[in-house]
Amino acid sequence: MKKYAVVILVSALVILALAGCSGEFEIPFFRQSTEQTVTGQVCRVEDDLLFIRAEGEKDGPEEEKDENTPVPEYIGEELEIRLTKDTVFMIRRPDEEAEGKAESAQDGSERSEEDSNAVADDGSEEDSNAVADDGSEEDSNAVADDGSEEDSNAVADDGSEEDSSADSDGNTGEIQEKFVEEEIPASHISEGDVISASLDKKGNASKILVISQAGPGDAGKLREAEDYDAAVEFAVDIETDGEVFSSKGTDENTVHVYGEARAVLKNAEITRTSRDSAGGSPSVSYGVGAALLTTNGISYIKDSTVRTDASGAAGIFSYGNAHAYAMNTEVSTRQDTSSGIQTAGGGQLYAWNLNVETFGTSSAAISSGRGGGRMAVDGGAYITGGADSPAVSCGADIAVREAALTANASEAVRVEGGNALHLYECGLTGNMGDDLYNDSAWNVLLYQGRPGDFEPGNSTFEMKGGRLTANNGGIFYTTNTESTITLSNVEIVYPDVRDFFLKCTGNDHPDGWGKAGSNGADCLFTAEGQDMEGDIVWDEISQLDFYMTKNSTLKGAVLQEKNDGGKDRDGYCNLYIEEGCTWTVTGNSSLNRLSCSGRIEDDEGKTVTIRGKDGTVYVQGTGKYTITVVSHEPAANLSGASEISRWTDHQTEVPEIFL
Repeated sequence: MKKYAVVILVSALVILALAGCSGEFEIPFFRQSTEQTVTGQVCRVEDDLLFIRAEGEKDGPEEEKDENTPVPEYIGEELEIRLTKDTVFMIRRPDEEAEGKAESAQDGSERSEEDSNAVADDGSEEDSNAVADDGSEEDSNAVADDGSEEDSNAVADDGSEEDSSADSDGNTGEIQEKFVEEEIPASHISEGDVISASLDKKGNASKILVISQAGPGDAGKLREAEDYDAAVEFAVDIETDGEVFSSKGTDENTVHVYGEARAVLKNAEITRTSRDSAGGSPSVSYGVGAALLTTNGISYIKDSTVRTDASGAAGIFSYGNAHAYAMNTEVSTRQDTSSGIQTAGGGQLYAWNLNVETFGTSSAAISSGRGGGRMAVDGGAYITGGADSPAVSCGADIAVREAALTANASEAVRVEGGNALHLYECGLTGNMGDDLYNDSAWNVLLYQGRPGDFEPGNSTFEMKGGRLTANNGGIFYTTNTESTITLSNVEIVYPDVRDFFLKCTGNDHPDGWGKAGSNGADCLFTAEGQDMEGDIVWDEISQLDFYMTKNSTLKGAVLQEKNDGGKDRDGYCNLYIEEGCTWTVTGNSSLNRLSCSGRIEDDEGKTVTIRGKDGTVYVQGTGKYTITVVSHEPAANLSGASEISRWTDHQTEVPEIFL
């Protein structure tokens, strides 16, 4: 019996050896894993699907490839990954705790290690190339008996080089980076991420592991002209008057201006219709499917109409090294992810007296995608009707003057990352609905969203003059970002129920705006000649400096909100009140620093008690409310207040061709 067992074992080993040589032998089905793993770079994200491009061979001579630092080229076959409600999403991150221990251990070993150039007892330096008894220098690469040089990196029996720096276990002394896996929301998966997908026997993804995330702007790398399909292409200078351009193709642009061309379209009619277009990230990030797309060129459109009825079909889109100018034109989009006018990838767009209306979800009237850009909008009306469709979605530097900006089913404004929105004498209206995803509604949002979408930085919102109408919810909300908000003489119309005036806190939003417990806000708020009503809310992981200047008034309380998940509870709220300004207190309040040269009273005109957390009574009031502070100063220090910019800092002259 043993004899047969040996024969079977030897036969199996021979088969495996042959299989290793041929590379064609398949492991029997009963030993195969029920899961398959595929790796690639995300090139498109849809509701229940991920499209990834596998690694492929880069064309070109072999000598051009750097074998020492190979960089994966994800130019292979495009694969479709199906997602289910059971799909788990994880991300691989460096294990900071393990790295810290390893660095500490290495530091200790380095301190205990004697320097190769040791100091002898007599104080002289003993070099590693020691001097022999006969006075000759003994080099570390010693000479063997046969006269050959013995290198410190000896050659092992198998021909491989043995590094003298390795220890007995084969370690080189370098810190080996360790990783841990953390669960993330599905919404964190972005175009440009490199992922590993584990597929079950049905081909569905059981697990998506993000190996590396696209950096800000990585997903917005410049596309080439040949990456777009268009019904009409202008690659040379051209002027048209009264032309009709239409497109019905899937994910097709109607008009594409590129190749440094200068295209002038007057009295044009541009339409885009498709029921099969996908929309999504390619449309938002690159302008795929837009009616008028400009990339690496200049377009002028005047006295025209632009209408789209397709998913991902923006009206006018400027991408990359492009300039788009529009005047006296009507733009209308009807489907989802179809903004009115938009930039991305650094494009620039300038508009005068446009009438823009969008009807789909995620379809801002004025928008900017990854890679940002610059926009200046003078006059006109910009209206949205869909949910998640603010009048302005700001991921660039955008300035608007004397325009009507209305969101009928969304917040009025959204500023993400290190981008800025400047409004001058505008009518701004928001009407965000209450839903299950948010603990409140708001009208102006400043935040940092999903990693990789926009470069982190200071989100800026400033509004001078005009009117801000809030039909529901609070007024300003900032979270998971640094932000600067400046108001100057803005008329504010409040809803019947006033949730808050300013909320400066962390969040537990399902889309994952930072990590709960460490996603607070750092806000600088300045009011110039501004009347304000509503509470100011802050929490232990956020920092707020609130300045009232030039006869501003505030009617509300300052409330500290608990954040039980916060690790670094160094949050604060400081309030600075200039002489001539008034805070009418409507409830017991808590803040850190109160620096006041102005007036503080309650809603009955009585004085308010100001008491330190240590029990010190700074002011004994006659009213029913108490303000609890860490410190109190009777004179306001306004040195940190922000200043509003001017329209002339952003405006662009009307092109001569429009005059």
